Amino acid sequence: MHGRTLVTTGTIASLAILALIGGCGEATTGPTSVKPQDFAASLKLLSGNTQSGSVGAALAEVLTVKVVDAGGQPVAGATVLWQVRDGGGTINPPASTSSTTGLASVTWTLGTTLGANKAVAILQGNYVLDSAVFTATAGVGPASRLTVVAGNAQTGRVASALPTKLQVNVKDQFGYAVSGKTVTWLAANFSGSVAAVSDTTDASGNASATWTLGTTAMVQSATATVAGVGAPLAFTATATPDTSRVITVTAGSGQSASAGATLSTALQVAVQDRFGNVIAGEPVIFNDSLSAGGSVSPVTVNTDAAGRASSSWTLGNHLGAQVARARVSATVKATFTATATAQFAQVYAGNYFTCGVTTGDRAFCWGFGEDGQRGIPVAKTVNQPGAAVTTADTLVGPFQSWRQIGAGSSYVCGISIARQLYCWGRLATAVQNNVPVLHTFPANVLAFTAVSTSETHSCVVTTEGQIGCTGSNQFGQLGDGTRADQTSDYMVVTTVAPDARLQWSAVVTGGSHSCGFPRFNPATAVDSLNTLRPWCWGANGSGQLGNRTFSIDSTIPRGIDMTGLTQVWDTTSLVAGVAHTCALTREATAGAGGAAFCWGANGYGQLGAGSAAVRSSAPMAVTLPTGVTGFTKLFAGEYHTCGIANTGVAYCWGRNTSGQLGDGTTTNANAPVAVAGGLAFRSLATGELHTCGVVGTATSGGTQASAGVIFCWGDNEYGQLGIGTTGSNGVPVLTPQKVAGQP
Repeated sequence: MHGRTLVTTGTIASLAILALIGGCGEATTGPTSVKPQDFAASLKLLSGNTQSGSVGAALAEVLTVKVVDAGGQPVAGATVLWQVRDGGGTINPPASTSSTTGLASVTWTLGTTLGANKAVAILQGNYVLDSAVFTATAGVGPASRLTVVAGNAQTGRVASALPTKLQVNVKDQFGYAVSGKTVTWLAANFSGSVAAVSDTTDASGNASATWTLGTTAMVQSATATVAGVGAPLAFTATATPDTSRVITVTAGSGQSASAGATLSTALQVAVQDRFGNVIAGEPVIFNDSLSAGGSVSPVTVNTDAAGRASSSWTLGNHLGAQVARARVSATVKATFTATATAQFAQVYAGNYFTCGVTTGDRAFCWGFGEDGQRGIPVAKTVNQPGAAVTTADTLVGPFQSWRQIGAGSSYVCGISIARQLYCWGRLATAVQNNVPVLHTFPANVLAFTAVSTSETHSCVVTTEGQIGCTGSNQFGQLGDGTRADQTSDYMVVTTVAPDARLQWSAVVTGGSHSCGFPRFNPATAVDSLNTLRPWCWGANGSGQLGNRTFSIDSTIPRGIDMTGLTQVWDTTSLVAGVAHTCALTREATAGAGGAAFCWGANGYGQLGAGSAAVRSSAPMAVTLPTGVTGFTKLFAGEYHTCGIANTGVAYCWGRNTSGQLGDGTTTNANAPVAVAGGLAFRSLATGELHTCGVVGTATSGGTQASAGVIFCWGDNEYGQLGIGTTGSNGVPVLTPQKVAGQP
């Protein structure tokens, strides 16, 4: 007790006597000047000292003192004042009056300063001034605030941990860090996971966790929660796609189109990461591989916002399956397939190979190719159309456009759209060339209108009406008046003839003979013996020159012997086999077709006249099949002949040991037999042991086909039928079969 006023013994005794008198005797009249509280002598601290509590909070135990007199007895009605000396805070009430038991109690609400707090109780009176001191320790209050410290609004790859941990801080209401508080972490749907799921705040009030993002590229979210402290605290992160790449074909694969054409549907890919997230702005290279040449445009395309990129594919000049590949990296690629087809305008047959010219003027060859007759860099035999004939030592072009092709045994020549002459393969007197080689001529020879190639020699017709031939000349088949072989380029000569002004419109080459049709020359009087009949030269052992002899070869052109004949010939219809020749007469009426005549060898019935004679040196009329009034075109193989009737049906006659007549048998025929299947052809080609034809009119009955489709039949030992197989054990194909790579 502090500031106490001393009271003497006499005074106490007097007060005691007065108390006894007042307590035992009758009440005195008038007020007394002594009050009970005046007996208060001191304070005793009963409870509430040395507590601990949260800053700003009321202590759990009230502060209690007891007011007593000098004898230690409770004093009622005494006034006790309460004051906070350290730490702030408040006491309620600030003054109190002791109860009948001398007790006085108050509530102490701590201040906002951590640590030691002090409060005093002061006894108020006339005679004494006593006090009691209370102490308390103020600690951190309950958690009331949760704030973000770090880790919000980051950007990271899907399925990866963010570089900065998520961190929160927990404080009480006065900003003091709350340690030991449990923070619960939770990732939202599609937002990955947070570890650990719960964490306890450290001395600084901080708690942290590692957030591994989900696999979806989007704005992801996670929360931190402290029980009893408001709403969960939200974190967001932008998840970007993974560095992995997956490329998928979404459009453009599996189409069919003509070789060299641009596909109607563009190639399209989608680029994603391994989790399926769209990758925008990714460069896609579409020409990683183009197996058959061709091109794509554009070559490199960046993916759009949907992760897609597209490019147009122009097919290469290869029939059949083609492949284009797109890539985004050395190992991430997507493959497109397409089927290149062709619609053909013409077909040409060599001995054991075939060539077709498409409606787009491209040439494709198939069958035996070891001598370079397929016109591609690698001399190889194939059983279906593949690479187009190329004029360079490459399979991707450049490609020539062709007007006409002449196919022989192992040698091929073609006239380009520009009327230039190219040849490839191997002629007996020339070196082998695997790709077409341009032939050069004197300056006055500007262009060509026709070419024909046989086993031993070839001939051309110039736009000036001259014929030039090269190759073997053993029998005078070059028509230059000699028997000297020609080993260099074609020698364009004005062939010796009764009329030196004679010009030519057509030429054909047989095994060892040649024939041509003179061109009408207005400077010459109309002479049916000259300009309106075929002329032939070379070997004549079978009467193939048509001069009514069998042994007189000719080194110069001679007109066939027209004795007893009055026919007017169709100058476009001349054909020649190994040792026979055929031609048509002009149609008597439009659409009726012409009469066919043949002369020369007939050992297999190739003259078609129904005769058993093995040869004829004079033209013989081909027997007309029932219902046929004439033929529109003729075609001669080595030992068989074919014609297209005015009905469009193909008929063949002659040798049939390999089914080359197409009638379903292997029986030779000395008169025309119909080719099976009911197809209407616009053009035929006859090889040594096989035949092919281009369909002219789409058919719905019999063998169904579209116009421009090639069918072949006969021997297929070297794949010359182009049907994707090769004949085994000499088994022929007896009826027309569609060549592969066509619509």
